Amino acid sequence: MAESWTIKSLSRGLQLLDLMAEQPTGVTIKWLSAVSKIPLSTCYHLMNTLVDSGYVQRDRTRQVYTLSYKISYLHNQVQMSHMVPDELRMVAQKVSQELRETSYVAKWESNEVIIQYIAEGDQAIKVRSLYVGYQEHAFVHALGKVILAHISPKDFHAYYIHHPPQRRTPYSRIQWDEIQRERLVTRERGYSLDEEEWEEGICCIGVPLFNYTSCVWGALAVSLPRHRYDRLNQSTISYLQQEAQMVSKKLGYQNIYRSINQQ
Repeated sequence: MAESWTIKSLSRGLQLLDLMAEQPTGVTIKWLSAVSKIPLSTCYHLMNTLVDSGYVQRDRTRQVYTLSYKISYLHNQVQMSHMVPDELRMVAQKVSQELRETSYVAKWESNEVIIQYIAEGDQAIKVRSLYVGYQEHAFVHALGKVILAHISPKDFHAYYIHHPPQRRTPYSRIQWDEIQRERLVTRERGYSLDEEEWEEGICCIGVPLFNYTSCVWGALAVSLPRHRYDRLNQSTISYLQQEAQMVSKKLGYQNIYRSINQQ
């Protein structure tokens, strides 16, 4: 962070926690230093502070560091304050069981696209870097695409200014004209597609969820590996839309969705 009012050491400590979250089996301080570009001696001081504060624990047998129960406590508190409606949680689980793939729920809240629930199927390939609370790179994943396609031009412009699109893979579409074209197509067909834009080898389909004000509440999405995505038929997308429509009705939405069969 470049702002003069930020505390550099705190920012670095949080960076280390983010990196550790992506390596659940544990990391060494040398690895953290190499990946974060933070000097080794500074990494040692930061990790000692995190261990002393209870946010990180050291496995002396394997000589690695992992996140502690205190991180889980914070995560649970966040989840409790942003509870997903029971109906939506049940639908996400149903979709995962039916399609045997990982499903995701995101909400448009405080002008952010925030992932709020993840349900894994029995043959699922989970996108490791997506987790509950994640709210970045919405231009290149299906949840973000479908939500951003349905917000107002004013809100979209503000979001674009505060979240400049960043390329995640060679397939990411991040140019202004590409994004605007994608928004239009997504609104017209009623769903979004992420074809390896977020992570190579992984594709995702997203459908919008609306509330009683007829505004977008959030999105439901499913991810799957490219080889299963290529064999996908339109009935799967229609199924996702039908499930999303049912949830939207429970959120008070009255309008009729466009289905695949009507296009």
